[in-house]
Amino acid sequence: MAVPAEFTQPGSIAIAAPAEDRLEALVREHARLVYRIAFSVLRNPHDAEDAVQEVFLRILRSRNRLREVADPKAYLARTAWNVALDSRRRHREVSIDASPEEGGVGPAIAELAASGASLEQIASDRQVMRFVATSVAELPADLRYAITLATVEELSAAEAAAILGVAETTVRTRVFRARQILRQKLTAMMEKPHARTQ
Repeated sequence: MAVPAEFTQPGSIAIAAPAEDRLEALVREHARLVYRIAFSVLRNPHDAEDAVQEVFLRILRSRNRLREVADPKAYLARTAWNVALDSRRRHREVSIDASPEEGGVGPAIAELAASGASLEQIASDRQVMRFVATSVAELPADLRYAITLATVEELSAAEAAAILGVAETTVRTRVFRARQILRQKLTAMMEKPHARTQ
């Protein structure tokens, strides 16, 4: 996933800074995180960019409350997560066959091709990846969100917990349960004699 250049500028937040300065510092410091979270939910760079703008517009509208926020990173991450979910609910379109630029299964297939894998291996692995992507999409929302944040976005349990508004142990439990379900489904799929030849 390519992060747009405007979301990669480093910065730091001055605690005693005026609201406008602190808002600008928040944007510089955390825009990349906000984009990655939005992208992980929306799986489309344009929709993710729109979500980033919406997040920072919401923050701008409530900038006077920034001084009250104990953990700006967690606050922004939670806002990004909610905005992205709202956007996804409105659009209701998630594609398993997204191009590599859109973060679909394409990157893994390109990696397989570069490694010298045969067309049969690529087709078989693509089927497995589609199955896993479909299985993840079929997980209950609480498990799907936890495994997406912890595994795909590689956030810590504490960061995922802050975004989801649950305890760290809850995130760990949900990730564990999601992995169990996915492992069972994948094992069942692999045991079917015709499963990998369809």
